[in-house]
Amino acid sequence: MWARPLSCCASALKGPAQRRISAVGRALPYRAELRGRTPLPALRWECQRSFSSQGDDKSDAIAFIKEKGWSEEIAQGVVDTLASPGSGIPRGSIYITVKAMAGRPEVGEDAGLEALCKSVMQEVAVKQGKAQVKFKVYPQNAEPFECQAIEGMSLKDVAEHGIGEGAHILGEYIECACSGVMACSTCHVYVDEDWRPKVGEPSDSELDMIELAYEPKDNSRLGCQIKLTAEMNGMVLRLPGGANNMFDHIPFD
Repeated sequence: MWARPLSCCASALKGPAQRRISAVGRALPYRAELRGRTPLPALRWECQRSFSSQGDDKSDAIAFIKEKGWSEEIAQGVVDTLASPGSGIPRGSIYITVKAMAGRPEVGEDAGLEALCKSVMQEVAVKQGKAQVKFKVYPQNAEPFECQAIEGMSLKDVAEHGIGEGAHILGEYIECACSGVMACSTCHVYVDEDWRPKVGEPSDSELDMIELAYEPKDNSRLGCQIKLTAEMNGMVLRLPGGANNMFDHIPFD
């Protein structure tokens, strides 16, 4: 489906465009979602009949992304990425691709648009002069790894949308099952004692959820509530040996 041209052509791009396409290729769960809902021939047919010019296609795509709450600059960056030669997106198909990537927001299902917007947002933040923050993570019984992110991102953002090998590894450890609304403790981390003053202490609401976490300690925090600042550059975090996910025990049927 669409994910293949996006991912396999990333090597043809350089710099920010390559990183964005790579991010989309990792995030797009088009395969099962689009099968059985909107066959690819139908998408192509809609593309061909919907747009009279490439300009209208891009304008409609930008307007759609802005309707989802993203800024003009981020929307333009997303469209520029999808319109780049290495993306594999056919001419005049940007809008319908963006719509497909939006997934089904009414049930909290994203099909890659958020990941691409977050990737563009990080590059915009760097252009705006925001600081890059590096921190080291020590898992239980595994080699430590380093993550690099932009100030203003949460650990949840880094785990789900960060760039680089460290961010991908962090995403394997931090699940963020509740999407960052403090309804679970799957992003539970330990802040190294020397860094607690700069990271700050948890709120009462966060403490309530930390009490349900796997082996909580005085230096426990929820990753979704830790917002990176320039002062946190060099921070050290440690990961618990497990996670308590109450969502695993909810009978959804």
